[in-house]
Amino acid sequence: MDIGLPLEIMSGETRVGLTPDACESLISAGHAVYLETGAGSCSSYDDNCYQQVGVVIMPDAKALYAKAELVVKVKQPLAQDLQYLQARHILFSYLHLAANLSLAKRLCETGLTAIPFESVRDDRGDLPLLRPMSAIAGRIAVMRGASLLFHNRGGSGVLLGGVDGAQTGMVLVLGAGVAGSHAVATAMDLGAQVHVVDLNEQRLASLKSRYPQISTHLSSMALITQLCRHADLIVGAVLRAGQRAPVVLTEHAIQQMRHGSVIVDIAIDQGGCVEGIQPTSSDALCYLRYGILHSAVPNMPAATPRTSSQSLASAILPYVHLLAADGLNKTVLQQAVAVADGEIKDPLLLASG
Repeated sequence: MDIGLPLEIMSGETRVGLTPDACESLISAGHAVYLETGAGSCSSYDDNCYQQVGVVIMPDAKALYAKAELVVKVKQPLAQDLQYLQARHILFSYLHLAANLSLAKRLCETGLTAIPFESVRDDRGDLPLLRPMSAIAGRIAVMRGASLLFHNRGGSGVLLGGVDGAQTGMVLVLGAGVAGSHAVATAMDLGAQVHVVDLNEQRLASLKSRYPQISTHLSSMALITQLCRHADLIVGAVLRAGQRAPVVLTEHAIQQMRHGSVIVDIAIDQGGCVEGIQPTSSDALCYLRYGILHSAVPNMPAATPRTSSQSLASAILPYVHLLAADGLNKTVLQQAVAVADGEIKDPLLLASG
């Protein structure tokens, strides 16, 4: 199969879908891999790195899409990509269609087959292609939030870990899944006081066993509002697979927070778990609302493209091999198809409209 890796054009997006090592594996299996020139440069993989393993460099997006059958992207296609997508294409990337039904309809009009990374489940029902980027986003969220607390960034001037004679900053993590657990790990490394809220008692117990110093809570709106009054940083890490994220942090709760505190919403790809939050970007990380700094960058792992591209390529490579070897006949990928033959196939998307 002819596999294409286009240059990512979303604002601030720096990752590439497959590293040279991953491409070499596919080429060794008899497939051809094409890369739009410069697609790997931000991840420190120049065109020559790909050429050395047999990848063919294409001069632009038009030429890349014309050659490719299987298109492996990182983020969802934008208007510039959509003009080149055709019914013969298989699109494999993060799509987050639950928060973007207009894109789902546009893909239906194209007639292609679209398989979101975030819809692929393994034998245990886990989300193996969402996990690596969730882990990175959880860690970045705390580091970014800690830096936004600096006075010169507009924050309250709190150092999360504190020092002798000073109070320790408080981090509230909403959600104890992959992103939330990695946010907890990073907040603990910084020496912060950490509270975690979730509806899943098993997840909370697991985190508590790993980090006995943290405080865990079963989620309720009243409890979250109470904890907000003391939080210096809130990390929103709530996920409903294949669905729009539920709002768990209300405007009323936000208004209880101290001015200069920070909110980082990892769930913004799925619409956000913070009421009224708007997407931000790598160029404009945050905005001020109710005296609170809000940050919600949809492609947060793009801040560390070398690490993120390596981790993503490692996770998706087995599935790219399956697809390239007629993997649409494999149950694990059939069940992940969101759009095909001009129709929405994902029952959760159909239910949402």
